[in-house]
Amino acid sequence: MTYRIPPWVRALLAADRLAHRIATAREGLRDELLLAWIPEADRAALTAALYARQKTYLPGGHRFESGLFTWEKRVLDAPAFPRRGRVLVGAAGAGREVVALLDRGFTVTAFDPCADFVEGARALVQGRQADILLGSYDDLVAASEGRGGPLASLGDPLSFDAVILGWGSLSHVLPASARLGLLRAVRTLAPRAVVLTSFQLRHDTDAKTETKGRLRDALRRAFTAMGAPGRSEPGDQFFPDGGFFSYLSPDEIPRAAFEAGYEVVIFEEGPYPHALLTPLRT
Repeated sequence: MTYRIPPWVRALLAADRLAHRIATAREGLRDELLLAWIPEADRAALTAALYARQKTYLPGGHRFESGLFTWEKRVLDAPAFPRRGRVLVGAAGAGREVVALLDRGFTVTAFDPCADFVEGARALVQGRQADILLGSYDDLVAASEGRGGPLASLGDPLSFDAVILGWGSLSHVLPASARLGLLRAVRTLAPRAVVLTSFQLRHDTDAKTETKGRLRDALRRAFTAMGAPGRSEPGDQFFPDGGFFSYLSPDEIPRAAFEAGYEVVIFEEGPYPHALLTPLRT
């Protein structure tokens, strides 16, 4: 016997599909508008301002108090990661990784673009072997190029044994050329250091992704024709609580690492995508 779907169920499912399409269109329009009309030079500042409102990253918040993730502990215990020395932590938030590194006996220099996070981290590590600076990845690139700025003090190329680009922060750096520029800056400032970076990946294989991609392609072309100062790339998104964010293709990290002078010694797609890079021998 063939079951006949009741008319009201068919109507409900049709309404649900329509609502999903509208939501997808709304998200695509929001993302492409912001990616097109917020200049690339201002993207990081907007992202930092949105993160600064999230108290959960401050001491006492659940994201901070969770400490290191299992995958982070595993990488820190890996043979390629130094057992002692000086570590530079970028996008350090309020010091979640900093505290764990200090407990392991490292000397830490860290920076973050959110003033409230920096203030919280400084209060937390007062009296310990840590220096917390207010600065962004753009400031790190400026320091590597000798252009001064708030992170100019990081210009000693022999001072760091390891660099950690804070949890997921590489995906907040866009476009792809900026991610490569960041890795090159790290290579310049800390040529002997291993680099731990984490990010999110994309796998553009399902029909929904393709449909959303076609919509966003059309919006991108329209905004470009209107003279928008910014452009989006595949994987670029905007989250109301997290700012600009890019899902990277699986081959970007190995390619960018090599171009910046690194080889990948650890690359894991889960439970949180991350990679450990070591400097190529010259």
